[in-house]
This record gives sequence, C-alpha cells and structure tokens, in this order.
Amino acid sequence: MINKLELIFKSMADPKEILANFALNYIYKYNIIGLGTGKTVRKLIEAISFDSFSNKLFLTSSIDSEILISQKGLNVISLFSGLLPDIYIDSFDSLLHDNKNKNFIMIKGGGGALTREKILAYNAKFRVFIGEETKMVKNPRYVSVPIEVVSPAVSYVIKKMEFFGIRVRIRDGNGKIGPTISDNGNIILDAEIRPDELYSFSEKIREIPGVIETGIFTSNLYDLIILGSDDGRIQIIEEGKASSS
Repeated sequence: MINKLELIFKSMADPKEILANFALNYIYKYNIIGLGTGKTVRKLIEAISFDSFSNKLFLTSSIDSEILISQKGLNVISLFSGLLPDIYIDSFDSLLHDNKNKNFIMIKGGGGALTREKILAYNAKFRVFIGEETKMVKNPRYVSVPIEVVSPAVSYVIKKMEFFGIRVRIRDGNGKIGPTISDNGNIILDAEIRPDELYSFSEKIREIPGVIETGIFTSNLYDLIILGSDDGRIQIIEEGKASSS
C-alpha cells in the first residue's frame, strides 16, 4: 500500500527552498552523508550549517557539489575511499509513474553526473530523492535519457542505437564548443525513449561496449521520493510505491 504524508509550508514559495529545508531533517542524525548534483541539491547545501555538520563526512557525486561543501569548511572525502554513505540525498530531472510495476522511474543526468550518482545511490544505506512536483511527467510520448559513454566509443554507440531505431544526439557543452564532458571525462549522449521501453532499453544499451551508465533510476535505487510544490505542499512517497490512480 502507498504511504503518503502531506505537509504544508505556507511561509515559503520556492519549492527548491522548501525541499532543501525539509530534507535537512533527514541528514542531521547521520555521520556519512552522500550528496547529489543540481539546483535543488545546491539549495540543500546552502542550508547546511558548519556548526551542525562540522563533525560529519560528505561524499559527493560531482565536482560542483564537492566545491560547494568544501567552501563551507566541511569534510569532503573521495569516492575512492569506498565508504558507504549512511544516507544519500539527490534530486531528479523527471519522474514517471510506472503503471506496470506500480512504482516510479526517475530520469537523472541533466548535470552529467549520472554514473557517480548511481554509484552512491546503489551503495547508500538509505536513499532520499527530492524534486518539484512539476517534474512529475504524465503520459509522455518520449523521455530524454542521458547516457555516459567513453569517448572512443561514441560513434560506434550512436550507430548501434540508430540501428535499433533510437533517436540520439551528443549533448552540446555550455560555455564551450563541443560535447558535454562528465566528471569522469566521458561524453554524454541524450536518447529519446518510449516510457514503456525504459527497462528494456536500460538492459540493451549497457550491452554495447563503451556505454558506462544510463540516467534511468528504478525503484531499487531509492527509498523515499519527496515532492514539493510552489504552494508550500510537501508530499512524501515511501518505498517508491505509487498508487494506481
């Protein structure tokens, strides 16, 4: 059964700020905290105070988040440490209701950190994802899915995907000429996938040599999804379960 909790924060209008302040309640008690990437996570980092978190350790999914945490004087450790986060908090680009499996699928990777994000989500003891209610997409014809690919394989991967009948493009970089490069030094592609083919696509695409990871996050990678709206409402969906309505 679905378990939803709805709270109202009428004093705030920015959903990202609402979510950031609400998410703080989840991380105070943990010692090793994993953080994702994106504008909503930036708001969360802004809300983290040195006094309350000076004795905590942080693992981040991107250079951007690592710099922001370091600038606060807090302790950032490398993913090479192999430490397991007690909790991982991240945002998402879009959220789809999977009618077949009665849960949600998240699409991530807008910031190009999808592989590191998936590593932390997979290995964390507890996973919480926060996002604006407007990111819930209903009945889309296609979904844009980020894919991380090692540079020498890009042309081969594109040709193979086009052979499968998939529309795909190299993501252009912002502020530079050329492709978007991930924190791992790889190239990001964006593919247009039908919602009902996300599971099969995720399995098929990773069989192609050179493909590292996709931005498809299924229910095995999260424990809570928290949605915020611009009218101050917070909705918590536990265990990734969705109602049939």
